[in-house]
Amino acid sequence: MQIMLSVLLLGAGTDYGVFLIFRTREELWNGQEHGDAVIRAVERVGESITFSALTVIVALLTLILASFSLYSGLGPGLAIGVLIMLLLGLTLLPALLAIFGKAAFWPSKPHLPSAMPRKSFWERIALPIVRHPLATLLIGIVLFGGLAFGVIGYFPSGFTSSSGASGTTDSQRGATLLAAHFPAAEANPTTLVFRFSYSLWNSPNVLATTTTSIEKSPLFTSVNGALDPNGTLLTPAKIATLYAIFGPPQNLTPQRIEETLASLPNSQSHLTVGAPIGSSFSEPELLAYATLRSFISIDGHTAVFQTALKAGDPNGTAARKAVPAIRSFTSTVATSVGADASGVAGISALNYDISATADSDLLHIIPIVLVAIAILLGLVLRSLIAPLYLIVSVALSYFAAFGLANLIFNTLGGNGGLNFILPFIMFIFLMALGEDYNILLMTRIREEAATKPLKIAVVDALKAMGSSITSAGLILAGTFGVFGLLGSQEIQQIGLGVAFGVLMDTFLVRTLLVPSVVTLLKRWNWWPAHHGVDA
Repeated sequence: MQIMLSVLLLGAGTDYGVFLIFRTREELWNGQEHGDAVIRAVERVGESITFSALTVIVALLTLILASFSLYSGLGPGLAIGVLIMLLLGLTLLPALLAIFGKAAFWPSKPHLPSAMPRKSFWERIALPIVRHPLATLLIGIVLFGGLAFGVIGYFPSGFTSSSGASGTTDSQRGATLLAAHFPAAEANPTTLVFRFSYSLWNSPNVLATTTTSIEKSPLFTSVNGALDPNGTLLTPAKIATLYAIFGPPQNLTPQRIEETLASLPNSQSHLTVGAPIGSSFSEPELLAYATLRSFISIDGHTAVFQTALKAGDPNGTAARKAVPAIRSFTSTVATSVGADASGVAGISALNYDISATADSDLLHIIPIVLVAIAILLGLVLRSLIAPLYLIVSVALSYFAAFGLANLIFNTLGGNGGLNFILPFIMFIFLMALGEDYNILLMTRIREEAATKPLKIAVVDALKAMGSSITSAGLILAGTFGVFGLLGSQEIQQIGLGVAFGVLMDTFLVRTLLVPSVVTLLKRWNWWPAHHGVDA
């Protein structure tokens, strides 16, 4: 929350300020007095900024509907932050502009129209677009469609790996030691859990049957259970004998074990490993039985088996993909040995469940976000047609950015997968923030089209808004790009993935594709309303 809130507010908040300041400067160029320029700037872009912020707020609030608590917890906090930033942008910033006057633009000075260049950079960009809108649109679709194909190779990874973490932390030094001396699959075992209707203390032979079934599976490289809890083999008969003497191993405290060994004949012989004590068990067997508290519940109805996965590191993508097969196998074993219920625990199962929940949230929240943003776009643009292609344009940039991130991090970077929350975070931010720029550009086109032919309106709007949109996009992409400087590989993917999308959305979708579609649709942009000289 702290990181995302800081980056979002620095990016989006600065964007709103940029749009207001650029419009104030433009009004000064048009000869307005400074106070009047600020008033007119708020009048013209205030509605646009408000609806832009509302798209972000609404998109974030839909996260409340998510099942995954990481999403539902982030949404309201980030939405509150954007709302406060909007209020500041509509009150504090205009007040500061009014107080500082033209000094706010120091050392530059707003020029009068006569001193402005005849053709600006964005005017030179806009003219070919309105002259050849179909060609521009087709080139853009081919480019973005090609990048979107990169999504095909997507596979998620977990959020629990230590990749990129600082080697100076205690946890990372500990992980390095474990990796040096133990296989990853054994350091983080995957646990199979079986629940029975009867007590295993009275039927320990089931443990042997279950162990044999698990050991036969190609899914595991090793199995550790009640029959071999600490390297000392215990037969079902031996477990039954020890249970009859001591009861559940949970009763065997270290003090009781020591007292028991000392009270038996040849009490000093327990110092020799393997020396028999009495006629029923040896010291290692007693110590092994004491560790069964980790494998069999005190009532004897639940047993666990710790396994090392053939797929390797439980944090890895291969282990996560193996979870459905492991669960299916565990269920089959449970049926064969008479268990009433079964399950799989461990990092790999956790990653799989979180990833599945995140994907499910994405599928059912996407339609809600699209409908909510479409309604807001329809209200601010007074159109039923414009919201449709504007949403499609942002969706196209989303899939293109998603595909590019997959190509960079997985195909070229050789990572074990994209962080499972990246598709969701990219969608929410690119859809909401992308529509920010759509609203600002389209409201300006609508404003210009009220008194000019549509092609001229598009050129003038892009000429007026091109610099502010690209400046805002660079600022927003830069703030998310800060994630790329952080240590964690997963955080880098989130920051750079969103930054890719913002840059493509800013420099290609918003300034090339949207103007070309507007030019092609002509008066249908404003349907069912009749607007402008081309209506």
